[in-house]
Amino acid sequence: MEKTGIIGQVGVVGAYSTKYESRTSKDTSELIREVAVNVFTTVDKGISPGEVDLIITSNYSDSFGILLHSAPLVADIIGNRSAVGFRAENACASGTTAVYLAWQLLSTGKFRNALIVGFEKMSSQGSSAKANELLMRTGSPDEYRTGAPFLSLYALIAREYMRKYGATEEDLALVAVKNHENATRNPLAQFQKKITVDDVLRSPYISTPLKLLDASPLSDGAVALLLSSDPKKYTDSPVYIKGISLKHDYPGVYQREDMSSFKAVREASEEAYRMSGLGPEKIDLFEVHDAFTISEIILYEMLGLAEKGKGYKLLREGVTSFAGHKPVNASGGLKAKGHPIGATGVGMVAEVYWQLRGEAGARQVSGAEAGLVENHGGTGGTSVVIVLTR
Repeated sequence: MEKTGIIGQVGVVGAYSTKYESRTSKDTSELIREVAVNVFTTVDKGISPGEVDLIITSNYSDSFGILLHSAPLVADIIGNRSAVGFRAENACASGTTAVYLAWQLLSTGKFRNALIVGFEKMSSQGSSAKANELLMRTGSPDEYRTGAPFLSLYALIAREYMRKYGATEEDLALVAVKNHENATRNPLAQFQKKITVDDVLRSPYISTPLKLLDASPLSDGAVALLLSSDPKKYTDSPVYIKGISLKHDYPGVYQREDMSSFKAVREASEEAYRMSGLGPEKIDLFEVHDAFTISEIILYEMLGLAEKGKGYKLLREGVTSFAGHKPVNASGGLKAKGHPIGATGVGMVAEVYWQLRGEAGARQVSGAEAGLVENHGGTGGTSVVIVLTR
């Protein structure tokens, strides 16, 4: 469906993030308060909480942090209960879904400024087994009823891709090695330690061919964004949402014609590129959903960086490294930066915002003028793709 509204005029004017942690000492409301208050201090020309007329929160489950009805909490924290608010949930794509909804509503002209708060405290489950049982619910009902673990569904995707195209476990390991090295430059990242291909290959299998170091961690964290339909009022250096799309595929891996593709990602990226007037050759950096290493490889292909079946070759050639022609996950990605589900997509947009403003510190991609975020839910049942420019 063709998009209408103030296309290209809605921009990000502020961003704030906690550090992602394996286990934070803060409770969920403290995480929310930290980012909701501090994001206002990041706006160049200043913006008051009273100027916010839309609040959207994102988190995956009340079982992570025991909190669902969070929009009125945010309104109370910022002292503006006249703002309209609600919560967005779309599995691991909850955060970018919140951005998508804010963009849609701001583009109508009915709302002027939106505050987005994404959060998750995954450590509240106490064990990875309990957390992974919750994550199983992001697939199809049939997969859940049969007890198919989330990680095993991605292993199925990996096995099919490797069978068809000749990628190896070493190729998967290259994703993890690259993103862990990138994370050493990011003070917000959960992991600050380099790893080697041998480290990945020696880590225990969690579901063949995926190993422990092929998977993103359970994480705690929160991120806030401020979006405006009049961004120049608040900063001389806004970052504009030039293209944005949300698409769906079948929820179950078994339902798809090609298990080694993410159809929703391909369709969402095509629309976002078309809206922005930019193709992948014009994008300077990419933040993509590498919850498992196989995902990043397939995403290269779905986003137009490589032909089908050749994504893994970009890793061998260094194309997607920090110093490469198309840096992917300069932040460390979900794999090493962390994956607090409801905060993840919001944090990906924040990362591109900082990169395009030249505020990414040691991980700054030189001369970046356009960036892309891809954030998907489940095993690719939902994808949101966002193209942002200076």
